[in-house]
Amino acid sequence: MRRNNALAKLRSGRVITGPNLVYDSPSLAEHVAHLGFDFVWIDWQHGQWSEHTLNDALARYLTVDSAPIVRVKGNEPGTINRVLDMGAMGVIVPYVQDADQARAAVRATYYPPIGIRSGGGVRLGLIGSGAADYFAHANDEIFLSVMVETELAISNIEEIMRVPGIDVVLVGPGDLMIDIKAHGGDEARHAELVQRVVDASRATGTACGYVCGTAEDAIRRRAQGFHFINYSSDYGAVQSNLTESLALFKSWDH
Repeated sequence: MRRNNALAKLRSGRVITGPNLVYDSPSLAEHVAHLGFDFVWIDWQHGQWSEHTLNDALARYLTVDSAPIVRVKGNEPGTINRVLDMGAMGVIVPYVQDADQARAAVRATYYPPIGIRSGGGVRLGLIGSGAADYFAHANDEIFLSVMVETELAISNIEEIMRVPGIDVVLVGPGDLMIDIKAHGGDEARHAELVQRVVDASRATGTACGYVCGTAEDAIRRRAQGFHFINYSSDYGAVQSNLTESLALFKSWDH
């Protein structure tokens, strides 16, 4: 069975890092696969991926160390099972509100006796030394993160983190801010809730993660105590690099 190096690094107490891919380009995903990130987050929730392009992209990760992790569209067993059968080495499940929903994600992600994942998938024998090897060892190598994106979720944070099988509880800061503002809150409330996640991580031993918008934010969240850092994306790289080029070219017009 292929070793999930990102998961092993996380379990050893170190920080793992990786970008987010939203454009449905298997060729771009392949290029990023060879750059050396701990993980590459392929975003099926908000990205442009179809099942076909996602399946193609995951095939490009069979021979590299970076772990392909898919954010699924929702906490639905068939979808989670499907992306794992395609070869994902982990899943990110959005909008988990309480421990019961976290347990549902665990059941969908792992084979018995931990969960109810069904055995199948033509690519799995390439990840293990045959399908039987994969079935025997996948529970030890598959990564599961659940996202907390509301005040309600963070009010239940310790219970969520104590669910066996959860590797990371990941803060979705954008949706969290939307929820906070909808209830009359502000930046200070956001900071308070984010710190509560860090405190719960220290209390439970379950790692916490953060989606970072800038390099400075990534540095700050690492220092704060987050061990799963998502920073940068294909969209962001294109936007920033081409905007910089455009500014240079426009300066020649003066």
